[in-house]
Amino acid sequence: MAVYTKLSIEEISNITKHYKLGNLETYQGIEEGIENTNYLLVTSKEKYILTIFEKRVNEKDIPFFVNVMKYLNRNSFFCPNPIEDMNGNLINEIKKKKYIVVNFLDGKGKIKPTIKDCISLGKTLADMHNKTKNFTEIRNNSLSIDGWERLYKKICKDISKVELNKLDKLLLFDMEERLNFCYENWPKNLPKGFIHGDIFPDNVFFKNNDICGIIDFYFSCTDFLIYEIAIALNAWCFDNEKKFNFEKAQSLVKGYNSKKKITIKELKAISILSQGASLRFLLTRLYDWFNTPKEAILNKKNPLEYLNKLRFFRDNNFENELLKGD
Repeated sequence: MAVYTKLSIEEISNITKHYKLGNLETYQGIEEGIENTNYLLVTSKEKYILTIFEKRVNEKDIPFFVNVMKYLNRNSFFCPNPIEDMNGNLINEIKKKKYIVVNFLDGKGKIKPTIKDCISLGKTLADMHNKTKNFTEIRNNSLSIDGWERLYKKICKDISKVELNKLDKLLLFDMEERLNFCYENWPKNLPKGFIHGDIFPDNVFFKNNDICGIIDFYFSCTDFLIYEIAIALNAWCFDNEKKFNFEKAQSLVKGYNSKKKITIKELKAISILSQGASLRFLLTRLYDWFNTPKEAILNKKNPLEYLNKLRFFRDNNFENELLKGD
């Protein structure tokens, strides 16, 4: 979440009226995140989130995001619920950009998740995967291997080697070497289904130390289910960007396995999938580090965190350790 598209109080008031949300009392831009523009709206009725989709989002994908959130809500999984306007539309347009309004989820993400939190996350991800097993819509992962190659080429074209070397002298070499490795060894025929695809701690809300909801479904797609775990290992299981916490990783897997069993074939793929997840976030953060508009209101995220994680997963065989906590 971030603020790229700035709206006046009149524009936001018109939206609240169009959706019959009540009278606008206050609003503010949300700086967290890097992808879309988000505003917190406080009205005489409730709190809401207004999301304006920015350049990285393909407009054709927005119905998928909306439909899966509606589906999850119907199946008692706590996530934002898209709201219809007075004409029954879920998706509208402002300043030539699509937007939606969802209800506000009470809760807050954790900056430093605990081992107990990782168990809870594993259970929640398994629950989400179980509840979407009959969700029939498909969206290919636009930020899987083919997307990484396109982004890598764009980075090499748009950003000078001098600037990239200032960040890390082996940055380009390591990215290209691991990208080639993933191309040659990426697994096939693993169980597929709906995944959130961006399961960072700031997208998982807690209340009274229990998970109360998941937000930000705008990278969700159809992919290997175990890739969701690989993303979570990257985002939840490092005490800092270089120190991997095996107990957190074991707890994550234990929580998932308690509701949905990870197969041996999936487990054997976790190393390369974890490297792929590191590479995916390294590439997007690196591109955004140099290409975020100066006027945008957001907190940029350092790409080197994921270079360090990529190197950890490259240099360590850890998959057998994951089941020790189970």
